[in-house]
Amino acid sequence: RHKRDTDRTIEIRRYSPVEGGGRAGRGRGDGSKVEPRMRVGGKAGTNGMRADEEVAPGAAPSAKGSTKVVVGVTAAIGWSEMDRSQRLVHVRKEGLIGIIVFLTQLPESVAFAFLAKLTPPVGLHSAWILGLISSLFGGRPGMISGAAGARATIIGAFLVAPTRPGLNGENAEIVFPAVVISGGLMLVIYALKLYRFTKIIPESVMVGFLNGIGILIVVSQIFSFKEDDNIAWRSGAELGFMLLICGTAILIMELVPKLPCSFSNLVPSSLLALIVGAVLEFALIRPLGFFTNTIGDVARITEENRFPVPFMIDPQYDMSLLSLPGKAESIFILSVLLCAVGSIETLLTAEVVTEVLKTPNDPKRVMLALGGANIIAGFLGGMGGDATIGLSKMNVMSGGTSRISGTVAALGILVCIMGAYPLLNFIPIAALTGIMLVLALHTFAWMSIPYVLSALLPREAWRAKFQIGKYQLLPLKVDRYDALIMAAVTIISAVSNIVYATATGVVLACGRFTWESSQDFVVESSMQDDGAKLYVAHGELFFGTANYFHTEFDYVTDPERVQLLLQFEPQDYSAVHALRKIQSNYETCGKTLEVRVHGAKRAGGELMPKASAADEGPTSGLGDGWHQAGPLTAI
Repeated sequence: RHKRDTDRTIEIRRYSPVEGGGRAGRGRGDGSKVEPRMRVGGKAGTNGMRADEEVAPGAAPSAKGSTKVVVGVTAAIGWSEMDRSQRLVHVRKEGLIGIIVFLTQLPESVAFAFLAKLTPPVGLHSAWILGLISSLFGGRPGMISGAAGARATIIGAFLVAPTRPGLNGENAEIVFPAVVISGGLMLVIYALKLYRFTKIIPESVMVGFLNGIGILIVVSQIFSFKEDDNIAWRSGAELGFMLLICGTAILIMELVPKLPCSFSNLVPSSLLALIVGAVLEFALIRPLGFFTNTIGDVARITEENRFPVPFMIDPQYDMSLLSLPGKAESIFILSVLLCAVGSIETLLTAEVVTEVLKTPNDPKRVMLALGGANIIAGFLGGMGGDATIGLSKMNVMSGGTSRISGTVAALGILVCIMGAYPLLNFIPIAALTGIMLVLALHTFAWMSIPYVLSALLPREAWRAKFQIGKYQLLPLKVDRYDALIMAAVTIISAVSNIVYATATGVVLACGRFTWESSQDFVVESSMQDDGAKLYVAHGELFFGTANYFHTEFDYVTDPERVQLLLQFEPQDYSAVHALRKIQSNYETCGKTLEVRVHGAKRAGGELMPKASAADEGPTSGLGDGWHQAGPLTAI
């Protein structure tokens, strides 16, 4: 327990990778406590760990191993506050975590390149460029960026499968200018602060979004089991050995992390799956006279493509194809889709990391770094990328809280593609397929299936019958509209496009909110002591309630003085137009209408007095509410 400049106390301890929710480097190397930086009622310190629970002055110390934090107090220890031993411990831990992330990201980047119908170097160069720039200059320490599955599926939809192994898909020339333009559009989002609109994406849309990505990843792996002509299916011993390697990789990915030993924490399961797959291929299958495809067989990484080259001068691309009719339109559409899905996935991943680390997130710097990284990656012949939810969660839950781990991971891929590239050629394609299938398995939101099925049953009593022992298979309480959004976004993502699916989900959610808000709008009227008639509008006056608002008034029989009290100021042009229409109708009848609004800021910029508790609901205090409100100048 420590005390500094305030009457409040705070106790912290060193966090382990599991216990601390991913936070690391808080204590000394020997496990002793260090004095935190504290600010009351202000912003966070170096890392900005927010506090949630107040400890009374003079309170007894908590039990050993507990953590108590204080409301309004932030505890963090920055690099400048660490002594030499603490810095060494911090760098060593972040470096080891970065190596684990690198070994996990490496096979994923190769698999995402195949998913986009591009060669492995395209995905690997994108991974280290995105990861390095975002880690060094981005606004969310702890977040990992690189080639991503959502973008890969979009790119793959615009390309035609290559005619023979080792080549990029047909129309690959449109990818790189589209990636550059998408980076520019991300900078526009940064400049106009459009990143704020991610707040309107509901959870039901996110569930459908993840489901769609999972389905697309599974479908994209079908190419592994087809012949080189991408038409006939592989058969016989080759298919059997591919299933053996793929199944082994899946078992390793699923079971090794669950083993109660230190080995499972030291070696990433994805790396182990690749090693075992290569051993099976070259120690068992090929000595028997059979073989399955490896990266070297399909798209060999060579001396020529281990370094990134500007796409305009790369001899493997025919830039003259960009002048053909329809190419410019394809580039623009692809760039918009890449910008949209990249921005959404990155900003949402940043929020996930923020929830784990409880440290500040700067979305402006996130978008600035993302846009710049995609421009550079596209210019150097990469497929671009964004933040990866899976790798970011793995990083922070392992203890990676700073920029070091992400930087180490990016540099690891850089060294591997430029120096250790011959080793990558030995990786079996079937092992990559197993890794991607596990990734899809953990991406799909499986809880959405019983939720949607439960919504199809009309009664709660019917849902209650689906149980095994005491375990309820279907949720009893469901929102059918949310279930509809989940299903719609999932289906559209799988058959069309993730961006279109997300937009559809947001439109459905906004439509539902608009309808329900319009049903809550109520207009009451009463006669006042001074002979005026008072109308009180409870609820939001916006386009969903404005169209028939004028029908609530009795223009002929109302007295000469009419008063209208709005609970909230007009929300849009439709609301202002409706008020002007009502005012015009009363003027036609030779009567006057005075409009006042509660509490919110009116058009002139002045604050109106807040409504009293008596004015909150219908039928009470209508006259008092009128005297506590101020005039509305918007009309």
